Amino acid sequence: MKHFIAAAALAAALPGAASALSFSGTYGVSGSAFSDPGLVIQTAPSNGSYAFNLDVGQSTTVKLFDIWTNENSVGSDDTVPQSINVGFDMTDPVSTGNVSGSTVGNSLLFGLFQSGSVSWDGPLQLAFGKGGILSVMLNNATFNDGVFGLDEGQRHGAGIKATFTYEQSPSAVPLPAGLGLMAAGVGALGAAARRRKAAA
Repeated sequence: MKHFIAAAALAAALPGAASALSFSGTYGVSGSAFSDPGLVIQTAPSNGSYAFNLDVGQSTTVKLFDIWTNENSVGSDDTVPQSINVGFDMTDPVSTGNVSGSTVGNSLLFGLFQSGSVSWDGPLQLAFGKGGILSVMLNNATFNDGVFGLDEGQRHGAGIKATFTYEQSPSAVPLPAGLGLMAAGVGALGAAARRRKAAA
């Protein structure tokens, strides 16, 4: 029985096969796109949190916020791209990063078709531990499409989602010296038990 307990303790202490990892953190939206000049946009919520579990190679998509404009037409200054940024502060495991993007007002066929759009750089790679990588990709979107103007307001806006992918797990941590001694002790116990059995 003593041998079983010692072996079980050693197995519990040794690193096993890769398993799902918990991720959690917060995000916040900022940038010049929230004020003139340019197409003035709104987001809701402007900050929030996320939490999920992933195995290596798995992805999950999380809705972050809505984006829209309350302007009713695209003016000449609205066609100049403005910056928008989403900062990620991952608290478990610890990492930080920023996804940059731009918003712009679009006017086609002499203003017949008008809209706002957002496009993102990426993907962002959040590095953690020794070699762990969680990538983040945001979706491009068109919002407040209208004819001879914009259909303003949140209900004509678009949803921005983040796709998180657990790209790579951290490298294995070397065993502490104490675990090596425990392994040697278990081996010695096993050898002693075999000798007693042979003698009997």
